[in-house]
Amino acid sequence: MELGAEKEYVGISAIYQFVGNGVQLVSGSLFYIFAARIFDQSDMGVIALFIAIVGLFGIIFTLGLNNAITHFISSNLNSRVYSPGKTVLRILVIGMIIAGLGSAVLFVLSPYISILFLKSLKYEIYVKLLALVLFGNILFSILNGAIIGFERFRASAMISVVIWVIYYFGALGLAYTHHTLISIIYGWILGLILGILVSGSYVLGILARGYMRRTQRVVGSRTIFTYSLPLLLSSLLGYGAGYTDRFVVTYLMNTTYLGIYNFSILIMSGIGFISIPFNNITLPKFSEFYGNNNRQDIKENVGAATLLLSYFYVPVALGIAALAPMILYYIAGPQYITGQYALIILMFVPGMFISQNVLTQAISSVRKTSIFLYSTLASLIANIIISFSLIPFLGLIGAALGLSSTSAVTFLILYRLARRENIVKFYFYGIAKIWVAALVMFLTVFISMHLLVRIYGYNVEIMGILIVAGAVFFVLITRVMKIFNEEQKEYILGMFPESMGYLKKILRMLVLS
Repeated sequence: MELGAEKEYVGISAIYQFVGNGVQLVSGSLFYIFAARIFDQSDMGVIALFIAIVGLFGIIFTLGLNNAITHFISSNLNSRVYSPGKTVLRILVIGMIIAGLGSAVLFVLSPYISILFLKSLKYEIYVKLLALVLFGNILFSILNGAIIGFERFRASAMISVVIWVIYYFGALGLAYTHHTLISIIYGWILGLILGILVSGSYVLGILARGYMRRTQRVVGSRTIFTYSLPLLLSSLLGYGAGYTDRFVVTYLMNTTYLGIYNFSILIMSGIGFISIPFNNITLPKFSEFYGNNNRQDIKENVGAATLLLSYFYVPVALGIAALAPMILYYIAGPQYITGQYALIILMFVPGMFISQNVLTQAISSVRKTSIFLYSTLASLIANIIISFSLIPFLGLIGAALGLSSTSAVTFLILYRLARRENIVKFYFYGIAKIWVAALVMFLTVFISMHLLVRIYGYNVEIMGILIVAGAVFFVLITRVMKIFNEEQKEYILGMFPESMGYLKKILRMLVLS
């Protein structure tokens, strides 16, 4: 298949991306798990707010340049008019200027942020140090976007593995040694410094291989901002949509409840490692198709990528939902089990609309980024209304419903535009089969867990057995139902080189038979 034949085999690239994002997930999860044993629930709420502050300012001052650099590099890889190398340097310079401005703003606002959100000036020095974390996050994300834009998926993944391990475990090691919140920030800064040095050196190495031809033009700043500014505004609105429920929980309840709710969100975000590799690979591939004026390939690959993403994401989400109390018990502690119902909702509802990830990349590739303003604004409004309406009565369940509403609203708006642009194709019959199999697996594991907990209590061996049994059960059901047709099977197998025949055999046996 065409997608599997471009530059690097997509299947191999996807494996590396899964590894990279999996390591980030595991490192981040272990960070929270061990941090919860070092700090109390209130301090965990403060850590969550640190991350929220850096996330908010990062969205504002990244200006969508991390996505823009990926798109403009990929769409011009084969261009004889525009120079990918010169475009990289232009976006990097803009990014450094904006990152410095964002850090300065956060530094100046640090006392006000400390009073407003953390209720004490003693956190002012912490917020000032977060300005350095912000600068590093912005620059590292743009550099990583450049590496992905050049379709060096393996290098991007391996750099991420090293950096995120140091980022999280460095922070955790310092926190364990000093038992202070400020030591966590020092650990984040050290990880990001290394990330910038490594990824920056790699990007410069790529540029030295013929991407800086003087005869070619550079994409203009106006074109870059026309593409990226809607991404900025939509990301900002999307951040608000994604964090509104958390701020409402803090406002109407307290940081203790936020600490509990944050673990449910952590798990929901954690399984994003399944979809992130699809995002990282499909955007540059779709952008390349767009640069070659081939929308039909975008449409075909949207359908195949969505089906494959659903096959991996949906059973994992429903499996976590079935084991929600046990998972919260073991990763956080018994005091966090009250978040189980919020976690179940956060697994089910967003899972129904997981295909929005692929739609986002397809729409970005054809430069219709302005639609994200409408989708994220609608998501923000939905979360605000539902959170303020339901949290006073349903607590964390109301917060989960508010956050989940953003997925549904975003999907509906993006799907409508994708159909109008003729870049979407869904295999609804195959997706329905996946959901039937996953629901049967969910009910089986959910009922079995509750029966066994009554007899044996919370037991890690039971959880392990149920995870393995649920996975086997899902695979067996999907084999009987035959999710993929012959064309889709060939598409998936075509992602891997002939030298990996053993992997193809495993795929045929477990997924494609």
